[in-house]
Order: sequence, then structure tokens, then C-alpha cells
Amino acid sequence: MSINTPGRRAGSGIALRQVKRNIETKTSRSLSASLNLTSMVDFMSVIVIFLLMNFSASGDFTYNSAEIVPPDSVAGDELERQPVIAVSASEILFEQVRVESSRAVLSETEEYTLPRLTDALKKEQENFKALKPGVPFDGKILIQADEQIPYKLIRRVFLAAAKTGYSNISYIVRKVGPGTK
Repeated sequence: MSINTPGRRAGSGIALRQVKRNIETKTSRSLSASLNLTSMVDFMSVIVIFLLMNFSASGDFTYNSAEIVPPDSVAGDELERQPVIAVSASEILFEQVRVESSRAVLSETEEYTLPRLTDALKKEQENFKALKPGVPFDGKILIQADEQIPYKLIRRVFLAAAKTGYSNISYIVRKVGPGTK
């Protein structure tokens, strides 16, 4: 058998020419992709509306708990940032840190002075004086308590705050009445 020179075969150069053409057309394209601006603006407006609806301008500095449901009131003002004492059925918190047990305070038969709460209030008063030297201490504090808390416990918290120099005590309530749900 003799050796012959290979000849042209059908379809032998088509695949190579097509690959060459694909490479040439890919390099001529732009490397940046276009974005649909309308959908991006829609997305950003939804995000902004969501954030505006969920966050208040004054900030949320009250203690959020299922245990504490403030009492209803027809009168009330906008809250200002002040130290907060939260009173629930199980615990007393100052600035969201547990300082006393509500059950232990209620079980005391004598006039219980809430020593850990008064210590925390005195520290807060010292911090106020250190951060604002020359500004007189205003004695403002907020009390946030559940509507089912006995008067005996609320009275002891009020007395502890008053004895440590907090004479301007406000009570956090849910405002109800005309125009509210």
C-alpha cells in the first residue's frame, strides 16, 4: 500500500473558521454591562420607605418586652432621652440592665429601699455631673412599668428615684384617644 498525501476533507476548516470568528467578535464587544436604571431606582425607593417606616427620628430608648405593657392614657407628651427604669412582673431594670428582682421586692414586708437601683441611679447622676460640669443636675428620669404591676412596687421605685435626687419623674404610657388606634 502506498502513502498518499492527504487531501481536502468536507467540513474540515468550518469549525476553525467559526471559532476564529467568535474570538474576533467577542473582543470587539464592550466589557461594561448596562444596568436597568428604572429597576434600581424602584429598589432604592422601596428600601428608603421601609427604613423610614420602621425607624423613628427620636430613637427607641425604652425597654421593649412582652412583659411590659404600659397603661393607657389620654394625655401625654413626646419622650425625650432620659434614663429609664423598667419594671416588669419579674425584674427591675435600669438602662436595660437588671438591678433588682420584682418578686423579692414585693416579698419584703418592711420598707425595702432597692439598694442596687439606688446605687445605679447615683452612678448615673455622677456620670451626668462628670460629662456636663457646670450644668445643674435636672433629675429627670422615665419609669416604664407594666399596667398590672402592684402599686406597692411602683411606689418603692418612685421613692428610690426621689431619694437619689431624681425629682422630675415621668411615667411612660400608651396614648389613646381621638386620632389614635
